[in-house]
Amino acid sequence: MATRLNVTSEPCNRVDNETPALGASWHAVLTSDELGDEPVRVELLGEPWMLARLDGDVVAFHDRCPHRNAPLSIGTICGTQLQCAYHGWMFDADGACTEIPSLGPDATIPSRAAARRAGGVAEAYGLVWISPETPLFDLPAFDEWDDDSFDNARNEPRETPASVGQLIDNFLDATHLRTVHAGTFGVDDGGYLPPSEIVRDGWSAHTTFEVQYKNFDDPLVETGEHPLVQPQRLYKEIAGPTTAVVRLYHPMTDKTVSFLFACSPTNNDSTRVFKLMSRNDLTDPAAQLPALLDFEDRVLDEDLVVLEAYDDMAVNTELRDEVSVRSDRLSVAYRRILAELVAHRSSRETALDSTMAPAS
Repeated sequence: MATRLNVTSEPCNRVDNETPALGASWHAVLTSDELGDEPVRVELLGEPWMLARLDGDVVAFHDRCPHRNAPLSIGTICGTQLQCAYHGWMFDADGACTEIPSLGPDATIPSRAAARRAGGVAEAYGLVWISPETPLFDLPAFDEWDDDSFDNARNEPRETPASVGQLIDNFLDATHLRTVHAGTFGVDDGGYLPPSEIVRDGWSAHTTFEVQYKNFDDPLVETGEHPLVQPQRLYKEIAGPTTAVVRLYHPMTDKTVSFLFACSPTNNDSTRVFKLMSRNDLTDPAAQLPALLDFEDRVLDEDLVVLEAYDDMAVNTELRDEVSVRSDRLSVAYRRILAELVAHRSSRETALDSTMAPAS
């Protein structure tokens, strides 16, 4: 059953790549093969993080040693522990300091000597995910990736100055297809988008659009048995503030192409985009996937021509400041979710401040 979260604080009306409220969300930051045998530094929401594999498990610490703030990402993995490169302090997978060499083997280690852990860390769909704070919701669901009837592929990660909010809003939008994607799959059909129901469930929302699509992947188009322009059921889902799931179902072929767009808000100058594709319409995946990945890069290029031209990369969540129409309902739902995330954090901070305030 759809639910709406109750918030009481007045939300901020601008969300950018360093908005603290995004800290309680999952963010894809690396591909699994980018995290090898050495620590790796990433930036997320304008803050540095260190990721490493300790005894096979991924850990994520704020990239500052609690001693003298040296980057832990230049440290050394020693079995199940991480050693800071500066003074040799050792940290276990929970971030606890287990050894301070200058104090000797029998010293009492201060509890404050612990490294700051991420609120959540996980591997899924060939990506490494972290949530700086305790996440408010589960990892995005992309079941096709583990379905043997689907073939999987991933485009190389892309860096762009477009903000994470602008990117996700774009992936959720269905009214720009005929204009922005005229060079790939867009259809000049007048642009009418039939009404669709928005289903809101907690921090997520989804809908299914009925659109027209140039289906170059249908082999019966070449034989003339099927037209190039075909109906499509276009499912779009807000799977967190920085992730979108899109499913393209083609009734004429009974095939589905699904995408997971996971965007990492590096800082206010950069976003890293991960684009995963799962599809059950291929006859020779090894031969077909390279061209399909190239096509998807071209689709993203078309989006970035528009998004990178923005003067202000922040997403405005004050609905009265922009003109929205019926076909923008999913984008409106996204803005409401962002506003509620900000309000939720503000309410939590207000409650925390009140409990810490001295008694009068």
